[in-house]
Amino acid sequence: MLFDLRPKDNKVNLFDREDELSRIIDYVSRLNVPITIVLGLRRVGKSSLILVALKELNMPAIYIDLRKFEEHQYLSYRDFILELQRNINELTGRFPKLINFLKGISGVSIMGNQVLFSWKSSARASLAQLLDALNDWASDGVIIVLDEAQELIKARGFNILPTLAYAYDNLRRIRFIVSGSKMGLLYRFLRIKDPGSPLFGRAMGTIELTPFTREQAIEFLRRGFSELNIEFRDYDEVYGRLGGIPGWLTYFGLKYYESRDLGKAINEVINYAAALIRREFDNFLIDKQSAKDRYLAIMRMMSNECVGWGEVKRGLEAMIGMGISDSRISEYLRQLLDSSWVIKVNDKYCPAEPLIGAAFKA
Repeated sequence: MLFDLRPKDNKVNLFDREDELSRIIDYVSRLNVPITIVLGLRRVGKSSLILVALKELNMPAIYIDLRKFEEHQYLSYRDFILELQRNINELTGRFPKLINFLKGISGVSIMGNQVLFSWKSSARASLAQLLDALNDWASDGVIIVLDEAQELIKARGFNILPTLAYAYDNLRRIRFIVSGSKMGLLYRFLRIKDPGSPLFGRAMGTIELTPFTREQAIEFLRRGFSELNIEFRDYDEVYGRLGGIPGWLTYFGLKYYESRDLGKAINEVINYAAALIRREFDNFLIDKQSAKDRYLAIMRMMSNECVGWGEVKRGLEAMIGMGISDSRISEYLRQLLDSSWVIKVNDKYCPAEPLIGAAFKA
């Protein structure tokens, strides 16, 4: 069902991502690429693509969803290792023999059929040794998904990049799928082009999901309404108001099914999206409280139309009644770009998708 709000996990329900699905399968199973990166804006369908790929690949997998830490100002080793522990126990529930490979690892205890990881600095579970054990156990390979991996840039007291590099170089049966909606921030975390990074110079597969085009959005809605036996014709109105993000189109389909009222359904999507986007923006501002009003002002400036760098500078200076350095303006915009709130089009800064702009209109 295309209008199911949950991430898809079946190829039948994955709309128009055949090329991306084929590529992710090729990277993982045929080309044996150690790390595959999946990029795309929020609600564009990354999780669905990955879940369907995992089902098609039919390999043991560990899925670490780092979105749960989006509201955290920092990410501790305890947070991360307990999430990994939960996923490892799900895996041992399906493959009990894995427990034998985990015995004897520093910082790992076995209690019956439960695996417990220590996070104490003096005896913390070793990520490298855990990956060694998984590599030894998984004769046909194992996939580790780090969904919204840019949240790991907030890690305090640990750094998984050396472990990723170790696995890349030495563990032939481990495959990582790393996804991110804050694309610039994800690359800042991975530091692939930084000579000082453990991952510098290592080739990775990259797949970027883009919003649906007008034609794709129309076909998505057409098929979704066909599944529900509903006649619908106002496709251009929907695309013009909501854009091509699959998550918003799915929500519209559900709301139109409930009300059969075009205007009401569109407004419900816009209101819901505005509330959700503003909450997510509040999370973005957690460590930027001293500049909170400035970031909000920038987003409001571009809510109706794209703006240039100079317009941002003049607008902020007018707001606070004093000058702001060029470097500070550039840093504000870089932070917004890296977290995919803003995109740059022909030297202008624009909301990354239409409903982001709508969320910041006065």
